[in-house]
Amino acid sequence: MGYKVLSAKNDVVFKALFVKNKKILKAFLSDILEIPLEKITDIKITNSEIIPDKVDGKLSRLDINLITSEGNINIEMQMVREDDYSERILFYWAKMYVSGIDKGEVYKNLNKTISISVLGFKMFDCPKYHSEFQVLEKDRHELFSDKMSLHFFELPKISDKLDTGDRKQLWLQLINADTEEDFAMLRETNVPIIQESVNKIYELSNDEQIREYVRQREKARLDWNSDMYNAELRGIEKMIAGMRAAGFTEEQIESARKAAK
Repeated sequence: MGYKVLSAKNDVVFKALFVKNKKILKAFLSDILEIPLEKITDIKITNSEIIPDKVDGKLSRLDINLITSEGNINIEMQMVREDDYSERILFYWAKMYVSGIDKGEVYKNLNKTISISVLGFKMFDCPKYHSEFQVLEKDRHELFSDKMSLHFFELPKISDKLDTGDRKQLWLQLINADTEEDFAMLRETNVPIIQESVNKIYELSNDEQIREYVRQREKARLDWNSDMYNAELRGIEKMIAGMRAAGFTEEQIESARKAAK
């Protein structure tokens, strides 16, 4: 191959794998949402571009928006925890939900809207790698509406052992794979759609344009992290200068510095 195989944990590769291969996307949705494959009769990807407009270093979201026979679906790969991640997921779910109705239409025409988040961090304090949230009555757990569904899949919680009978976990192991040994193990499962997905990831790894997109995304992340770190340092130093001017002791200032880090 000549290149290190890319990982679908990178959002560029993740999006390219699914938007360029509808057969793989349909199988992924069927297994991950436990929907019979034959029920997913149509898929329309409304933001199929891998990088919006151009590679300009901005950390825009590379999610996948779909209109399907099962409703509206948003899929996102998120490797790093953000303080407002829960609120952002709710915001984008709501935005997608209301986008499905035109002015003058009745509310019952709003489609079921499903959010799928594949996470590179532990979000919930439980051993299960899959959590689904809906709107339920607090005491009776009665379903208020079936039009909202938020799915979270936490990669750090998946098993290292391959189980061909657990297709949901196989997909997550595919996304989590980042070495040739990992991909070789997945090929040995003899699950055709997983083997085909491995081959597509290798094809993407040989694609010069995809590799450049990946390089740009990684550079943008490093630049963003550096900017945030420097901004944090500037904020701490400004705080310390203000404390000194106000007459705080060095012991108090040092305690504040440690608490701020």
